[in-house]
Amino acid sequence: MMNIQTAYIGEIEIDPAMILTFEHGIPGFEEEKQFVQIPIEENSMFQILQSIQTKELAFIITSPYLITENYTFEIDEATVHALDIKCEKEVAVFVIVTLKETLEESTANLKAPIVINTTNHKAKQVILNDETYAIRHKLNLQSVKG
Repeated sequence: MMNIQTAYIGEIEIDPAMILTFEHGIPGFEEEKQFVQIPIEENSMFQILQSIQTKELAFIITSPYLITENYTFEIDEATVHALDIKCEKEVAVFVIVTLKETLEESTANLKAPIVINTTNHKAKQVILNDETYAIRHKLNLQSVKG
């Protein structure tokens, strides 16, 4: 176990085996290679994607399937190769949420999902060339299955 400082909940203990590795960082934060997912509270639809290296760098993430129906995209060959994905069961998908004053005003970036290989903990933010999805998709809480 190891301790890290977090942006939202102070110092916590994490299991190093749960660290996600972004080989090329996250766009805009290329130097940041290691993050950990932290549940905000039990049964919450939101989690924190916290940098191991930089206490202040943390993103709120959620499953896109909780906020929009039929969210689907093809994972390109480069991503499959980079994350060493062997089968669909290994894949988890999250999107970054921008929290505003109220949840109704908050948005999720459906155009740049985070793809995680749950077996080897490799991760990558993928920018979709799909006009179907918005960078600032409003959280439609009526459709949220919480």
